Formats: sequence, structure tokens, C-alpha cells
Amino acid sequence: MATKRAKKTDVVSPSSAELRKAVEAIAIQPKSGKITLLTRKLFNVLLAVAQQADESGDTYRALLSDIVANSAFDSNDTALVKEHLRRMVSVQVEWSTGTSSQKPGRKWGISTLIADAEILEDPATRRVWVEFSFAPKIKKKLLDPVQYARLSLQFQSQLRSSAGLALYEICVRYLTNPSHLTMRETWEWWRPILSGTPDTEAGDEAKREYKYFKRDYLRPAIAEVNAVTNIFVELIEHREGRRVAEIQFRVTERKQPMLALDEHPNVFDSTLVDRMVKIGISLKDAQTLYADSEENRIRAALQMTEQRMRSTSLPPVRSAAALFKDALKKGYAPPVEALPTAPAAAARNGGAPADDLKARLLSEYSAYRRKEARALYDEQGEEERELARRTFEEDVLPELGTHMRDDWRKRGLDSKLVETSFFDWLARKTWGEPTDGDLLSFTLNQSRAA
Repeated sequence: MATKRAKKTDVVSPSSAELRKAVEAIAIQPKSGKITLLTRKLFNVLLAVAQQADESGDTYRALLSDIVANSAFDSNDTALVKEHLRRMVSVQVEWSTGTSSQKPGRKWGISTLIADAEILEDPATRRVWVEFSFAPKIKKKLLDPVQYARLSLQFQSQLRSSAGLALYEICVRYLTNPSHLTMRETWEWWRPILSGTPDTEAGDEAKREYKYFKRDYLRPAIAEVNAVTNIFVELIEHREGRRVAEIQFRVTERKQPMLALDEHPNVFDSTLVDRMVKIGISLKDAQTLYADSEENRIRAALQMTEQRMRSTSLPPVRSAAALFKDALKKGYAPPVEALPTAPAAAARNGGAPADDLKARLLSEYSAYRRKEARALYDEQGEEERELARRTFEEDVLPELGTHMRDDWRKRGLDSKLVETSFFDWLARKTWGEPTDGDLLSFTLNQSRAA
């Protein structure tokens, strides 16, 4: 087996890469095992690495640190990557041209996402590499596709649910279609594709009732795609009598400026693992929960649990770990970024529902305030900057987990993870928590500048 040698051109930067994803690999249906958000993200990053490689070969390689897009990684990151590589080798998926209709010349196939993978450390440089390959039958289709959708890995990094990422991939394919309409299929066909769960593993309620599929997957996925990507998606329901029989989506390109996205997004957010360990969950269980669950639900359950633990008006929490697991399983924790959104924001975004814009507005405002805090920091003298760094290290850093503390000791503000946390903190310290008035003023100013 020919093995590609490590070259700078072999490694893709997840923050800037554009992936040409074959249409056969977009609307994939899991037949054994679950396709999670992180499995989808990692698969796309590996595809981009292989597509940008400058030589032919059967095996591809990239630095682990480049794949996770983190300035420093530890054993937690390695364990998470290993877990998802195992899934990608074992999960069986059906692939086709993306519709369930039988048409002349259509092809169908079943395979695993990747054929094999290996993580190895260079004894001379101590750098950690990931080597992987694809099944020969589908390799050419994946790496040199004839029909494909152009996906932004930067937008991918902003999506926090498997259904949101799957919907984004499907809808981008139809953005340049004259009708701007996706394929029209039964809602039962869409369910495993968006949920990432085989029909054999779905609960009876999920398989029987469209309203639960719409509540748990469709609405959140549409809201997320509309909030953080460059496309706008609308659900179209086709009824037989009173029953919704088939659905499809209308896709249009957004006209207003996009968010100032993070230039160095992470595929894996191992700080969530650190936070789970801190409330009493074993490292192994935390890694499993992180691998099996949506990031947005983990954040919500962690925030609810941590706030409950700090409460002085309620009885002490008997088991923070049990409370967190129950909230994660049942999904009753409120969303992390559910701030009120000004009516002007809806007008600016073409009349989209306010619920769809909450996370988008807060994220955009936070990015703006980080830039302002950075400018303020740069204008200060070294004595003032040193005081700010020392205050952050003493008052804030102990609460951010071992991963962040190690990153701070190794790289300081050169670490993108630490830089984001530091300037978020400096903005709050300088101007306080954002108010409704702040958000409204920011929205109006942005509208005038557009």
C-alpha cells in the first residue's frame, strides 16, 4: 500500500477550506451505528485533507493538531479522535444520488465512512499524526467527484447539531438549482438522514409521529442553519388530507453580511469534557457522553447544572453528575444563548422568526466586543496589560478546566482558545453583560452600515 508522506500541502486548515462533497456522500442513511455531529465534522475534515493532497496514494495523513484545529491538544483530544475514527470504520451507511425514487441509471451502495485509520507519534519530532484511507470502491467518487456540493468547513464549525449539519450539506447542493428546491421525499425517508440514527434504533414514537420529528429535528436544524450559515432554508410540507406525507426545502442565499466567524474554529471542544469531569463524571464517561451527544445539549445541561450548584436559595445538589445526565438525556435544560432579540433584528434578516436569530445576534455582538476589547488591550501600557493577564489567571482561569489552564501555561494569548476566553472576560469586565439596549443599538448600527 502506497503511503503519502507528510507535507505542508497535505494538511488542510479547517477554518479556510472548502470541501467538494460528492452528492452520493451527502444524504447518507446509517444502517448500523449512529452518525453524530462530531463524526460528520471529522469525516468532512478528513475528506478535505485527502482532496487537497498533492500526490496520489491510498493512505493520507495529517497532524492531529491540524485536524482538531487547536493550538494545543492533550490526551482528551486524542481519545475523542480515536473514538470517532472507530465509529467511522464500523458505521455502515447507504449512499446514493440522494433520492428514494427508482430512476434509470441510478446507483446504490453501502460502505463504511473510512476503511482504516491509525494514530502514530513521530519519535524524532514528537508530533502526532493521523493516517487513514477510504474503501477503494468509493475512493474516486469521494476525492474526485463529478457532482458535488461546495461546503464551507468554517460554517460547519459553527453548527452544533448533527441534524443542522446534515441539513446544511443537503441544502447547499440545491442553492444554484433554478427552482431552489431540494428533493421531495416522505418524512420517514428524511428522519434517519437528519437524525443520524438508523430506523432500527429509533424509538416507536419517533418513527410513528411526524410532529415529534419536526419538534426534535426539523425546527432546531432549520433555525440553526438560518442563524449561522450563508443560506436561508424554508420547510415545505406536502399533505395528503390532514396528514403530512412528504417534505422538501426551499433554499436561498442570504443577502445581508454574515457573522464575523472565528478564524480558527475547533472540531472538538474538549473543554466540555473538562467541565463534565469537574462536576463528578469520570473521564471515560465524559468522553462517551461527548461522543454520543449534541454539543448544544451538553452546553445547556452543563450550564443548568453549574448554576444549580452555585445557587444559595435552593437545597444543595446531592449529585451534580446525576442531575447533568438526567438533563442531558431528557433535554429539559434551557438553551445556552437564549437572549431576547430586538424586533429590528427580524426586519434586518428578512422577517425571519426571532427564535431563529437569537444565537446569531449574540454571537455577532460577542465577536464585535472581542475586537473592541482587543483594541483596548493593545492601547494600554505593559503594566496595565500585565495586571489584566494576572487578574484573568487568578480569578477566571481556575474555572475554565485543565485543558484551558495547560493552554495558557504553554502559549498564553497565542492560544486561540485562551484568546477568545480572555477578551470575552475583558469585555464583560469593561462594559458589563450585554443588555437588550446594547443588542438593539448594535443591530441598528449594523443595519445603517450595511
